[in-house]
Amino acid sequence: MTRSPSTAVIQDSVLSRRGKIRLASAFFAYFVLGWGDGVTGTLLPYFKSDLHLSFLLSSLFWVASASGYLLGTIAVEHVNRVLGRTVFYPDRLPRVAPLNIRSASEKETSITAYSKSRSRFYTMLCASIVHAVFFIIMGSKSGFPSMMIAYVISAFARSFVSGINVYVPLVSKKGLGFLYGFTSVGGFAAPLVCQSIIATGVRWVNFYFGSLVLSAINCSFIFFAFWPTEDELKSDTELAWALYRSTSGSSPASSSVIAEPMRSPTDSTAPLLGKEDVLGPHSEYISSYKAALRQLQTWTSALFALIYTGSESATQGFIVVYLLNVRNANPKTVGYVTSGFWGGMALSRFVWGYLGSVISFRQRKWIVQACINETLEKSLLLVIAFSMNLLILLVPSFIENAVSTAVVGTVYGPIFPANLASARDLLPAEVHLVSLAIIAACASFGAALFPFITGLLSTTVGARTLPYITIAQTIAMFCIWFLSPSRVPNHRG
Repeated sequence: MTRSPSTAVIQDSVLSRRGKIRLASAFFAYFVLGWGDGVTGTLLPYFKSDLHLSFLLSSLFWVASASGYLLGTIAVEHVNRVLGRTVFYPDRLPRVAPLNIRSASEKETSITAYSKSRSRFYTMLCASIVHAVFFIIMGSKSGFPSMMIAYVISAFARSFVSGINVYVPLVSKKGLGFLYGFTSVGGFAAPLVCQSIIATGVRWVNFYFGSLVLSAINCSFIFFAFWPTEDELKSDTELAWALYRSTSGSSPASSSVIAEPMRSPTDSTAPLLGKEDVLGPHSEYISSYKAALRQLQTWTSALFALIYTGSESATQGFIVVYLLNVRNANPKTVGYVTSGFWGGMALSRFVWGYLGSVISFRQRKWIVQACINETLEKSLLLVIAFSMNLLILLVPSFIENAVSTAVVGTVYGPIFPANLASARDLLPAEVHLVSLAIIAACASFGAALFPFITGLLSTTVGARTLPYITIAQTIAMFCIWFLSPSRVPNHRG
């Protein structure tokens, strides 16, 4: 669906006045998400000792997280429709308040349709409130089952907040790279703060109760930043009535007309009346889905994402346990290693966010290749992630292992966004939506699968298995990325 010129002007005006503060709010929301996720590796030894968990049971936290994200992905479209349902009037702007109470006369002259700005506001606000429940449950320390539910809730909320990925590029072309960078900043800060307060004798549960302050600030910031502006409501109203008249061919007469929303991944701010009007016949969607499944690059990128997220999750989740059990690290300082991993990732993602829109497709391929593989004959590529994991395995030094972990985080930072960008460049435009959804689903599955495998092997063999797994993963990533195309195919220009 295309926007009218008047709509584009209105949106540009809104972005120029509100874009920066909304961008800051989105960054802070992702910081809070990273804050909640990044501390798991630091606290895993305390979970194990306080709750008497095995490595296998500990790994189920990542399974719960992936399950929550999957549930959220399934529910997000329906929830967005519900939260975006708005009563539009011919003579005034719609209400932002959640209740749409109409008099008998208003029912005769109004329509129920979809407001993108209202949906975005309530989705972000409700998801942030739900995410705060994660901190409450974790702080209550009410047992392993409740903590599993907390991780499901956290990931469920994260899947909804991730919807802001559609809005951020409209404000700033480099904003998406920085958005993931702030996730890593949260993952860097949380272990740092948590380990510091634990070292002073404060119980780890107090970290989660203290995190509620961040959640309160986040919800307040979202409420202020994403409250729909008058221009946005006016734009939604104009488009609602224009679309209603174009489909009904008459003036408003009955409240029985409901404009059902369909999600548009790019620029839809208008109410959408039906699947056929927006997406075309259902058979065309099925055809697009089948076309995406037939694309080798879809599965190549999906497999790469599965291995990468598995390696990232296993490293940041089990490195502290590995150092405690294998390197006899100091329990009062070992948690800082997780901060080093996330800090390196934050740094590289900020740099990548700046360079992502500047470098070419071929440069992106070989930069990532340099972040993964060992030096090859007649090649200047350097071994980074592979050699760091090898050093963690071979060098019996806590300090060296901590430095290597930070370097792994640094070189891992650009890899996932680069994989998505390469998939967009290599795949035909008509299969982007389905293909990227498959890649994201495989990434979520990998983030659960490999920590589970790591926990299983750690239970049966011992904590020393971690570097063996990560070394195998970096070799697999190297092979996949090395064999992927180095040039954009002709169909992409």
